[in-house]
Amino acid sequence: MTQGKIDTSDTQVSFPRRTLLTGAAAGTVLSAVPWGLRRAFAQQAFDLIVIGGGTAGLPAAIAAADRGARVVIIEKAPVIGGTLFLSGGLMAAAGTVFQKAKGIEDSPDAHYEDVMRISNNTSDPVLARLWADHGGAAVNWLADNGFTIRDEHPIKGTGYDPYLIRRYQSGPAAGVSILNVMKPLLDRHVSEGRVTVLTDAGAVDLIQAGGGAVTGVMVEDSDGKRSDISGRHVVIASGGCAANPVMFQNLHGVPLYRRVAYPFSQGDGLTLGLGAGGYLRGADNYVGYYGSIAADNQIPSQQLANMLIDPKRRLPWEVFVNARGKRFVREDHPSVNTRDRMMDLQPGHRFWAVFDQQILEQAPALIPDWSREKLLATFNDHPMFTRAASLGELGVITGIDPAALAKDIAEYNRALNKQAPDAFGRAHRPLPVAKPPFYAIRSQAWTLKSYAGLAVNEDLQVLSTQGEPLGNLYAAGEVLGAATSGKSHTSGGSVTPAVTFGRLLGQQIIRV
Repeated sequence: MTQGKIDTSDTQVSFPRRTLLTGAAAGTVLSAVPWGLRRAFAQQAFDLIVIGGGTAGLPAAIAAADRGARVVIIEKAPVIGGTLFLSGGLMAAAGTVFQKAKGIEDSPDAHYEDVMRISNNTSDPVLARLWADHGGAAVNWLADNGFTIRDEHPIKGTGYDPYLIRRYQSGPAAGVSILNVMKPLLDRHVSEGRVTVLTDAGAVDLIQAGGGAVTGVMVEDSDGKRSDISGRHVVIASGGCAANPVMFQNLHGVPLYRRVAYPFSQGDGLTLGLGAGGYLRGADNYVGYYGSIAADNQIPSQQLANMLIDPKRRLPWEVFVNARGKRFVREDHPSVNTRDRMMDLQPGHRFWAVFDQQILEQAPALIPDWSREKLLATFNDHPMFTRAASLGELGVITGIDPAALAKDIAEYNRALNKQAPDAFGRAHRPLPVAKPPFYAIRSQAWTLKSYAGLAVNEDLQVLSTQGEPLGNLYAAGEVLGAATSGKSHTSGGSVTPAVTFGRLLGQQIIRV
């Protein structure tokens, strides 16, 4: 990724410096409007102010405008779309036209039960129920407006723990497929004067009446000029904080090991909600992705490569050890979430895949897109790749306990040679780790999203620290954290609730 540009597999979007979107995506932002006109604009009262023009904010604005509301979207980036530019766009919902076309029987109850099963009952039951009950209608709305899915979809899952029913799908252009459906709907409302879109403009504060009800938003443009915008209702849909290393670590107690999120996911919506009297929950839902190899020891770092550690695609030949040199997980456990939760308990949120020369020669490639020559060359000069003549030396070089490493590998080999049960229940044990030289590759946790989010009720109203709704203030999308996924990687648990909840707010806030 280069600065000022976001690349996806199907689209390339260049960021202009300033834009006030109209139907033709032309004009100026608030900063380019003369001060007198800015004051006049600020004095207008909108039916709905949407902070964030992404996965949740766009459907909220469109649905409200469909009902005749006057809407303004405040978007900090130079273009609308948000994380849809980077997202895989995978959605899970029951009762969709795509299921019906393939004769798949499903129900909101079955979807809800699956979400709670996969998340081990850590998903917020109220919000999971809301997703299950209304996700199908949201996907069907997209379909009614031209959204299509990949030929092989719906499916039960990909790399995460699968659903019991095929309800998981994405468009051919990933998240951009969703944006390509919503953008024309928004443009029509903009051209007809129902929606105003301010880009390069950030919400810096919420305006509240004496009783705490939110009555507007203070907006700052790219030149630092501020204006107040009045509104009957405000929706915070500005995403999480996964591009803000300091805030991410402060909230989750875990470093942001990789900076891969949308660059405008700085946590502004979280601080806006807190400033209005709300509170955050769900930080303990953090669960990392594993198998990534960091490019260096910096935090955050870039990714060098990915190890293939999904037993459904490649059974493990290697042994996984933590920083103490000890095994900690059944390497071939069928549940991704179970393995991830165990790995999150390890020091430094990292592990080493340890193997020997015989495994190197006989096993399928651990890094599937690398040649044998490239792998061996990387062991010569990369800090994540270690080769040694003995397990003791391997431990010394990697910085893990050499005695513990040698002891655990010896116990693994002894059980294998005696055909005795593995200490962690591992079934796939093709070879012992016994023939030097020995190798270790370090994997570091990473995440694409943040997990702490604003607390809301079943109507998506932001709650005060006393548990009471803050008047006129709502939230949807990643600003709610991982409430719908829980402490797991629940397929479709980010994109689908964002689209669903945003659309629900636009429909329900605005009374016909």
